[in-house]
Amino acid sequence: MLKLLVSRFFYACVIILGVVLVVSSLVKLVPGDPVDVIAAGNPGMSVADMDRLRERMGLTRSIPEQFASYLGHAVQGDMGTSIRQGVPVTRLIAERLPATAELAFWALVLAFIFAIPLGIATALKRGSWLDYTGTFIAVLGVSTPGFLLAVLMILWFSIELRWLPASGYRGSALLAVGKAVVEGKFSVFWNAFRYFILPAISLSFVLIAVNARVIRSAMLEVLQQDFITFATAKGVPRLRIVLRHALRNALLPVVTLAGLQMGALLSGTVVIETVFAWPGIGRLAVDSIHVRDYPIIQAVVLVSAVLFIVLNLTVDILYRFIDPRVRDD
Repeated sequence: MLKLLVSRFFYACVIILGVVLVVSSLVKLVPGDPVDVIAAGNPGMSVADMDRLRERMGLTRSIPEQFASYLGHAVQGDMGTSIRQGVPVTRLIAERLPATAELAFWALVLAFIFAIPLGIATALKRGSWLDYTGTFIAVLGVSTPGFLLAVLMILWFSIELRWLPASGYRGSALLAVGKAVVEGKFSVFWNAFRYFILPAISLSFVLIAVNARVIRSAMLEVLQQDFITFATAKGVPRLRIVLRHALRNALLPVVTLAGLQMGALLSGTVVIETVFAWPGIGRLAVDSIHVRDYPIIQAVVLVSAVLFIVLNLTVDILYRFIDPRVRDD
């Protein structure tokens, strides 16, 4: 296990280094000058002031020098200062990341709440109308863009029915759970969670489709194994066989998939956060691109890459504890 951790950690560092190099290079090649953006908001700046600002920001140095400087500071936790807002980028990321992380969490929870029963039902009723319905839902989920679903749900549930808010954020729903338990008021949780429903469904719709098909395929394979036949011959109740024996083994590939999906959600909520005016790192990145705030763009990409790598490393290690066959290999 120690050898595995060392090798995975080495590869993770190499990948992160490559991400920083690519992002630093591409950002510098984007047309435009961030100093011009700052000068546009400060008409009193002279050419000499602009040159001094470029020198202070390190924009006059070569790309390799800028990369080495950025990497050295990033290792120490310093990702620079926002050009537009003048505050540390680390502070901005720390303020926005919890909202994105919790949105991704609820999206993944909703995905499994719907995907597991759907996957089990379609596997047990293979070839029936239920199986065909599940296939249709899977194709629809994979084919429907998240932003289109988000707009349609806003039009229906927010504007027409007025059931749910169209945008905004009222704090962490996870923290509201504890507060609701202490105060004995479900409304405390609901007032925060209802802002998560539409964006979480928009993110989870495609995950429901993918996870349901994966669970269905895994269930069909497990149900044909000898130990399932043996349990059936012993007279074990069908429900117990499905939930305790078949589902437990069928969820093994989903564990790996969950790690990939969580990482993708953390780094891929840009469109959904923009549609729902969600104060996450995705929207922060979009706003920064508009004003060419390079430090924030680099930080968001770097943090997303690190989170994706850490989540996959964690799942890789957990999989070896869950599945003895992988551990033995």
